[in-house]
Amino acid sequence: MTAPEDLSDELPAVAALRSLSIFSADQAGAYREHFQSLSDALGEDVPTRLASHVTAWAGRGEPGAIVLTGNAGTGKTAVAESYCQRVGGELPASDEPCEVAPGRWVVKDLSGLSDDEARRSALQAVLDGVAAKSGQYLVCANEGVLRDALDVLDHSDFADALEEALRSGAAQVGGLVVVNVNRQRPTAPGLWDALLDFLTREELWTGCTGCPFKLGGCPMRSNAEALRNPDVRRQLRTLVRLGAGEAVPTIREVLSVLAWAVVGEHGCRKVKAATRDLDRSAFTATSGYFTRVVGGGLQPDAIERSPLMAGMRTALLGHVSDLEIDGWLRDTTGAPDEVRLLAGDPAVAEDGADGSLALAGSQSPLDRVRTKQGTMTFQHLGEIVSTSEDPTKVDDGLDALVAGDGDSNAPAQVLWRQRLYFEASAALGGPDVASRRLLGYRYVADLVELAEKAAGGEDVVIEVAGLVRGLNFLVTGFSSPTEGLVVPDPACLFARDPGSFRPARPSLVYGLVPLDRLAVRVPDRGLVEQLLDVDHVDVELAVDGRAELSLRIRPRMYEAIREAADFQGPVGQGVAEMNDLRGFYSRLASAETAGDGIRVADPDSNPPALVKVNLPHFATSRRV
Repeated sequence: MTAPEDLSDELPAVAALRSLSIFSADQAGAYREHFQSLSDALGEDVPTRLASHVTAWAGRGEPGAIVLTGNAGTGKTAVAESYCQRVGGELPASDEPCEVAPGRWVVKDLSGLSDDEARRSALQAVLDGVAAKSGQYLVCANEGVLRDALDVLDHSDFADALEEALRSGAAQVGGLVVVNVNRQRPTAPGLWDALLDFLTREELWTGCTGCPFKLGGCPMRSNAEALRNPDVRRQLRTLVRLGAGEAVPTIREVLSVLAWAVVGEHGCRKVKAATRDLDRSAFTATSGYFTRVVGGGLQPDAIERSPLMAGMRTALLGHVSDLEIDGWLRDTTGAPDEVRLLAGDPAVAEDGADGSLALAGSQSPLDRVRTKQGTMTFQHLGEIVSTSEDPTKVDDGLDALVAGDGDSNAPAQVLWRQRLYFEASAALGGPDVASRRLLGYRYVADLVELAEKAAGGEDVVIEVAGLVRGLNFLVTGFSSPTEGLVVPDPACLFARDPGSFRPARPSLVYGLVPLDRLAVRVPDRGLVEQLLDVDHVDVELAVDGRAELSLRIRPRMYEAIREAADFQGPVGQGVAEMNDLRGFYSRLASAETAGDGIRVADPDSNPPALVKVNLPHFATSRRV
């Protein structure tokens, strides 16, 4: 163990995490050019499947080219650096094509070249080298730059490979491989734990000089300790999967959100000074990872800088009430021991003695809340609200419980639900049940299970029928799957209010697609699974296996489909999801042949049915 005299006044990990945050002015650590200082504090880079593939390719020396395209922060430059190290070179300081080792060329950033002519010239040199099999070429570029260059170069094979990679994640034509790094999922197995270890592993958080952690006073080390808990990591992974449902986040963004969750705006000197002045009252659960990860402590305009954080907030963590969980806050005596410990109940705390009754049993800032009556544990707050005979104390307790202090302090019941979601999932019935009880998404576990079954090639016939039942209700109000997937007349679908899932009544039916023509598959399959870290958290419903006749079903879309199938009632609004449905059914109507007669989906009939309308038949007279 490090001797006290060797400890620094501030942990290097704290400064490193603050520099990672996209929510502060100092974002140096977020850029690869400044990674060395981050590496000195946090250690080696996070390994990815793409980096492993590229370095293995470098080791084999096979001629060809790998083109990495994707947004900033996806790790393209990190992969280029790994490639250079493998061949004995160094990452180029400039963006021009550079020979980092004999026969090994790297273009660090095609968009960093001075003009269009320079970019086209660099790309042409790569294509000529691939055709001549003269060496290895690694190119990093964004989609727009590649498209602009290919419009002039007119290289059909490269253009086709780029289009295929943008659709499916990766494509190969001869010795040329194009990888869309935007399809890399930070929640992939292995990569997810590696990202959390990179920021929170125990060796990084041994403490600084005078650290008040063992006295229950450092929220940063308490957060890091919690994020080493496998249960917490699993629940956070579910939350990030939901946040990434609309747009896959970059590694840089995930690290930024995690960095904010651990340290926020704090620093070691600030924590020690505040603890010296206010003792255990200095920090409360508002500094906890469980509320910061969904934007706690940030202004709305700052949250908008992270689509991932904004997406996670739609899960409504902490804002979904649960009778039993809320009851445990008001009276912890009937709660499981692990829940009572999280509440700061002195009856189960091993070492939570404190001079004040309000903080007796407190283990860390994560079990304390600030009220007009002072800082206290969750357990003490519940006791005041439930048993106090002082109306002022009761009113102040209720204010803290449901409103907070109106400034920086979040409502205590929100903080309580958030912490139990992460740290008491076993007491709530398991991770899946905890998510169903405390998130605004009831079916996220079912979607992940379906995606995993589809990826593994398992039978999903029953699940397909369930999807068809829900889709039929969403578009026509007729929910039975026995007739197959109902294809409505596009006019009926486009006639609705934007985003409304309430079906037109009645709806004209263009045709029916039998169940045996439908299949569920995962979007990330084939070559992309070999090259990138992927996580199967959404699915596609495909007709006849055709890519153009498929519907991408993400968490919010799946939620609407399942609610429609299970409850057969209006399921709210979803503008993006409704647009996806309109596009899918329009393409399907264009590809399918109309039925032999007009059908009307009449949900108001008893039972609801597809009614076939027979058109009158006019006989023609034959002139003799």
